[in-house]
Amino acid sequence: MKIEKYFVIILILTSNIFYAQEAEIIYKSIYFDDPSVKMDKNFQIKVSREINDMQYLLRYTKKQSFFDGLPHVPHDKFMAKMATGVTQSNVDWYQYPNEKQSYHNKKIDDSIYRVKYEDRMPKWNLHNKKKEIDGYVCYKATIDHTHHYTEDQFTIEAWYTPEIPVPYGPVGYGGLPGLILELKRSHVVYIAQEVTLNPKGGIKNISDLKPGRLIDADEKRKLQQKARKVTED
Repeated sequence: MKIEKYFVIILILTSNIFYAQEAEIIYKSIYFDDPSVKMDKNFQIKVSREINDMQYLLRYTKKQSFFDGLPHVPHDKFMAKMATGVTQSNVDWYQYPNEKQSYHNKKIDDSIYRVKYEDRMPKWNLHNKKKEIDGYVCYKATIDHTHHYTEDQFTIEAWYTPEIPVPYGPVGYGGLPGLILELKRSHVVYIAQEVTLNPKGGIKNISDLKPGRLIDADEKRKLQQKARKVTED
């Protein structure tokens, strides 16, 4: 019993050390053809070239995480912009360790909003499957998802490592008992290429989420439609 008690204490102390850490994780994206999600073939070919060249940076502290895209030289400027929409890196994602939702800012007309997403840190289905990514043992988790616009249904697949017990991941996904090092979602796989814990000199400063009225994704779409003067059916 004493051994078990000491093991629990060590585990808690270890987890606290990890939570106190700062880290930077570089991800790359890979395009894949998901037959369950409809997309024009010509668009597929052009946007995939951009997606396969794109990288992203996740930074986290004890207080929060921040995910954004890194600059890259586009093959085609218009398709590169489309690629940020497909990869959902056209906004900066914020996560907070004690909350079950992710956020980003959105400017609509002349107003700034804080948009919350409760489906980014959901109740995952945990699987007894594991693999190694960048030297870390990772475990599989999935969640079924329905696309808001197209109503396409697909499964989001995440691989997380309990060796880094923070609830963060790419494009706002998280809420698992470990950092997500690989995420597969609707034509895009995000894979961690480089994990730097406690970088020398600390991480680049994370700007705060801008103040604004809190809305959800549905209200954001309605406000955007209204701003474009699109009448809903």
